[in-house]
Amino acid sequence: MADLRILKGCELHCHLGGCIYAEDLLELGKDVYKEVDWGLFVNGYEEAFAARPDPVALFKDALSGRSDGLRRFRRHYIIEEADSASFERFQAKFNLIICLYRHWRKVLHREEEIVRRIVERHRAEGLDYVEYRAMYSYAVKDPEGFINSHRRNARVMQEASRDGFEARYVISLPRRAPLEGYALVERLFDESPDLIPTIVGLDFCFFEEGYPPKTLRPLFERLDRDNRLNPERALQVVYHVGEVYFDKSLESAIRWCHEAAEMGASRLGHAIALGLDPETALTRRREAHQEELASERVDQIAYDLRYGDALQSYGVNIDRPALQRELSALRQRPAAARVRSTYTRERLEEIRRRQDFVLDRLVELGTVIESCPTSNLRIGGVPEASRHPLHRFLDSTVKLAIGADDPGIFNSPLAAEVDWVVENTGMDSDALVLRLGDPRRFRLGNLRAQ
Repeated sequence: MADLRILKGCELHCHLGGCIYAEDLLELGKDVYKEVDWGLFVNGYEEAFAARPDPVALFKDALSGRSDGLRRFRRHYIIEEADSASFERFQAKFNLIICLYRHWRKVLHREEEIVRRIVERHRAEGLDYVEYRAMYSYAVKDPEGFINSHRRNARVMQEASRDGFEARYVISLPRRAPLEGYALVERLFDESPDLIPTIVGLDFCFFEEGYPPKTLRPLFERLDRDNRLNPERALQVVYHVGEVYFDKSLESAIRWCHEAAEMGASRLGHAIALGLDPETALTRRREAHQEELASERVDQIAYDLRYGDALQSYGVNIDRPALQRELSALRQRPAAARVRSTYTRERLEEIRRRQDFVLDRLVELGTVIESCPTSNLRIGGVPEASRHPLHRFLDSTVKLAIGADDPGIFNSPLAAEVDWVVENTGMDSDALVLRLGDPRRFRLGNLRAQ
């Protein structure tokens, strides 16, 4: 049997804060929990769960050693099945670590200790290569904080890369201000050129709804130009897309994945929209995918006209005259108007063919999908293991890597994610290693070697 350590030792998709486990959180907060500003957590939790928590009481009870206290604490932090299909609930619980992390950074000035704890846990788990992603929420409002926080994180990872363990850093930029965030990364490189080997990429995460990939086209064009001019500091992009996409049609969600890959994203995070059966997707939420902005429908028609011949070769009917008429009518409506449609059996079958079309385009582009099983079940709204998009991905020839996403808040390390794949796909370790290969070949920084 093949050794699964080749898969369990390489983590390509994890967010720094999400690597904190409940036990870590208690240890980090035991001496300061009464002093922390918990406002972000309390307000976000109340909005998402309609219940106002008392974080001081949660810490106090958990630290008392009583099992019910620890159980209550974990329930307010760990993402469970009951939280499924709600990014708002995920973010509300994630805010617990954000509040504590900010206290360690702003008050204690010791955030490096948190990062070291995360890295050392991964080393102890047997990982040998990890790419960590981190976001500084106030990139535009606090440029100095953005630069200094990322500099400190990258410095810890640079120092930790020894004795067969390699840590690399990926900076998450705000979707609402990508060029401004990228300018700060360039400034960081200018000020700390020794960190260039450690900082290997850019990430776009957080809420994807409301941020079409097309809005990032100027950033991708700028990055492509800069990478060619300065290959020694070239950066690649990893892009969360098709993860939580209830605000649009299934066709548009599939298109977003294709657009991100076409613009130059090296790896797509999750891309559930390409693997989840459309009939299942519609059942995840009341009136899911029934409406979208008129501007989205306009973009979808333009896409269908552009790829009409190729889509038709996959069995998708493209009625060009009808699409042109609809396009003309839509252009008379406000971009923010809502367009409503229904899903017939024939339309659902064509959506499956659209998924096949885009998966094949990703193969041609060499784009990698990062699939995170537990995350998809608890955030992405995948209802059960048998309907996980990973099955579709494994049956295709698309490049694929398994990630843990937020192993602490999901209480599921990378090794458990790989084991889940073996247990739920019918593939033994030999077949899985043969299908996936060594994920290290997908690591960022490859452009610098060319």
